[in-house]
Amino acid sequence: MLVLLALVTAGCALLPATQPAARTPTGAPTAAATLTRTPVPTFTPAPTLTPSPTSCSRSTPGQVTRETFDSALLGFDYTVSIYTPPCYGLEEEREYPVLYLLHGQSMDDTFWLSLGAAETADRLIAGGAPPFLMVMPREFYNYEAVPGSLFGDSVVQELIPWVEENYSVCARRDCRAIGGVSRGGGWAVRLGLRNFDIFGAIGAHSMSLMPGDWWQVRELRRVHEPADFPRIYMDRGEDDYLYKDIDFFEKTLRDYEVPHEFHLREGAHSTEYWQAHVEEYLTWYAEGWE
Repeated sequence: MLVLLALVTAGCALLPATQPAARTPTGAPTAAATLTRTPVPTFTPAPTLTPSPTSCSRSTPGQVTRETFDSALLGFDYTVSIYTPPCYGLEEEREYPVLYLLHGQSMDDTFWLSLGAAETADRLIAGGAPPFLMVMPREFYNYEAVPGSLFGDSVVQELIPWVEENYSVCARRDCRAIGGVSRGGGWAVRLGLRNFDIFGAIGAHSMSLMPGDWWQVRELRRVHEPADFPRIYMDRGEDDYLYKDIDFFEKTLRDYEVPHEFHLREGAHSTEYWQAHVEEYLTWYAEGWE
């Protein structure tokens, strides 16, 4: 247990000196976050996407925008990268599922884009996967101790309602998925389990286990059957330095008979590992919406 607590706040390894080129989002951020508290949350209006109906098909690339989001809970703004699928806005009354993707320490909201998430989603959708949105918020203070952080509260209480008000998305539990790498994977597990009726799927990729989340599984099993749990996907590399916490949490799921997938693959806790498996991740999320 001492090892667990020591590693809880460890988070991600630093990014390597070079990363794969990311799709350049439109609408660069206006400014770095400040500590000026606003009395109520205000948001940059959602973009108006108007591709030509005659030129749009599943093979048309989706669009990426970058929004500035003012959080009353946090008292400052943070950036959010948003991927909308091909033909978004042209299919009347269509409501799309949403995947919330969280980054790890020393990263920002563009990290998943640097892994090729937008291009991968385009490819999957062109191949017949259901179209979906990806919402990728920046955790500005991503070295902050988790128990004192309001980032997760902002995602659940502010960001999700804003997305569902401003985008054509489905607001049911089975339409929402959350996932992340390292610290972001820990956040995905924490928010998915502690907001049990909000997310239908949780992806924990090389997760950094957060305090008490293994205990949360036990408490949820007191009042829920295994079939009530969201879909859960876990994976890590064979050389991941967080392996003890990851394996401990996976064993907890097994001990309490919570259905999940666990994949052990070659690799370490690194950008290279996540980039190699981003298509498997997005394929798994999309399968839940077929």
